Amino acid sequence: MHRARRESSTHFFEELMVRANVIFLIAGLTMVACSSSTSDAGDASGDAGAVDSGIDDSTNPLPGCPRDPGPEVMDFDPTSVADPIGDLSTFTMEKALAGYPKSGGVLTALITTDLGPIRCELDEAAAPMSVANFVGLARGTRPFKFSGAWRLQRFYDGLLWHRIVPGSVIVSGDPTGTGNGGPGYMLRSENRVAESLGTLATSEMVMPSGSQFHIVVGDGVPAKFNVFGKCDTATALAIAALPRTEADRPLKDVHIRRVHIARCPKK
Repeated sequence: MHRARRESSTHFFEELMVRANVIFLIAGLTMVACSSSTSDAGDASGDAGAVDSGIDDSTNPLPGCPRDPGPEVMDFDPTSVADPIGDLSTFTMEKALAGYPKSGGVLTALITTDLGPIRCELDEAAAPMSVANFVGLARGTRPFKFSGAWRLQRFYDGLLWHRIVPGSVIVSGDPTGTGNGGPGYMLRSENRVAESLGTLATSEMVMPSGSQFHIVVGDGVPAKFNVFGKCDTATALAIAALPRTEADRPLKDVHIRRVHIARCPKK
């Protein structure tokens, strides 16, 4: 077992951008919206991020909630062929929150975007696997695959909202920015419940994506996804209203700048 060093997010996304330029110039890659893949983050590339987050790390982004001091260092084999965590069920909420102060309260995600914040309450009871996975990727406690090797770092920071459908969903969580990428693994189905305005759920085609997720910004989304939370919608609706291409990609890139996780008092 090797001790894997955390590599900076800047280095990760700069490497993604280099791959993006090469692939777009050679292949003329067409953007495909909202399809899930077991491919790792280095298999295909789009404009995945490499942006200045603009986040002041000296302040608590979720006042009144215990601040996240950062995850504990985890031992894993970055060269493993299989997922280093083993079966999906072994990545528990305890592992996802490793290093976070022991506290009660509602598990909360603050998704800061170029257009403002989206605050979500995560439903651990309804979707424990999906929530642990999202929290682990957001905090950097869940290994993901990039360029053939497993890595540990904050996964979502800098990624694009690569698909927006007014009256339906906005989608992010693809490190390639194409709709085809993922963290190198898929999830399993946990629930299939109605998705009302503000619902947070995994995106999928055949199986739930390991990293892509959507926020519902309208009605009529079919009950066929892992629902794992509920979000406020002001910023999500603003993103959904942006001009877009025929493939539902925003004409102007909109990024996730940071995803913060905390346990907060019930509102």
